[in-house]
Amino acid sequence: MFNILYGILFAVLLGITYMSYKYSTFNPADVLKEGFGTEGFAVAAVDPRLMPACVARSEAAQKLLARIASFNDSTDAAEELRLLVSKLCCMEADISTPAAGSYRTMSLQYRSSHDMEPASTFVGRCMRNVIQARDIALVTEKFEKRGKELLHELLGDCPEGQKEFEEVLARTKLSMTSFCKGTQPSMDKPLGARDMGFWESNSVAELSQYQGISSEPK
Repeated sequence: MFNILYGILFAVLLGITYMSYKYSTFNPADVLKEGFGTEGFAVAAVDPRLMPACVARSEAAQKLLARIASFNDSTDAAEELRLLVSKLCCMEADISTPAAGSYRTMSLQYRSSHDMEPASTFVGRCMRNVIQARDIALVTEKFEKRGKELLHELLGDCPEGQKEFEEVLARTKLSMTSFCKGTQPSMDKPLGARDMGFWESNSVAELSQYQGISSEPK
């Protein structure tokens, strides 16, 4: 009887020892090496130059990056264009997905050459619906100008590359226009049939007209 109990106890201790060793040597990086967790964002977090974030959402972005794949990482123009394309795709993803928020743009580098403000800051303002049409125009105009400059530097006169970049930019601009624009101020315009609108009290209505200098027509 005691031999059986000792055997069971020994087996339990052996199992605990094995599990402690297994989880003490666990390395999350090994999971990525084995091929797990290889969605676009996870791979981008490991090496954004090899697989820029969010480009899996756009066929045009993938084609464009394939055109500059032969340029090594030491080429400043290629590195910036990869960042710009990744930024456009991630901004579109953060703005238009159901779980909206600056999750994908948070770690993207700010570049004064093509950014008006950090991408995550713009997305944050978008979530609060405080973006005006002029903001969108200025941001996308700078993206477009710098993107085409980089493309011309890398590929020369390449209409296909320019078209692919324009498709990526147009998709991002559409998401901004659809989800970011704030409501325009209505001043004292009535909001509905039951809104008081231009109503004024009798005490205010009976006040005499101001006759000072500023009341004279110019």
